[in-house]
Amino acid sequence: MTAPRFPDVHRLLLAVLEDLAGGEGHLGTQTPADLAARLPFIRVARIGGPSDRISDYARVAIDVFGATYAEAEALAALVHELLTGTRLRAGGAVVDRVGVDQAPVELPWSPQIRRFQGRYLFVSRRVPRSP
Repeated sequence: MTAPRFPDVHRLLLAVLEDLAGGEGHLGTQTPADLAARLPFIRVARIGGPSDRISDYARVAIDVFGATYAEAEALAALVHELLTGTRLRAGGAVVDRVGVDQAPVELPWSPQIRRFQGRYLFVSRRVPRSP
């Protein structure tokens, strides 16, 4: 058995958010070139955060893209409620705590695509790796 490691916050959040996004192809760690054809779309990006011997403190920006203000705002609100209202688990990883650095706010993107971004702190402990 190999040494425990911190959960991959990208993989964990993509698994947790997949159903809200509308399934595969509607979320990722990068904005696709054909974004307009994949709306709604959720982008997850770790933007920093330290770790110590016990916990990882992942700061993550979550962008929600939609064709209209109403679509993007409603999905951003659902993402926010899911992340702050339940214990997050995916595979063997568990998030101990979720802090909100910034609740979802609208940020500029393009006239045809609306974007909301929330920023969160995900605190997790090491999990055993599979052999």
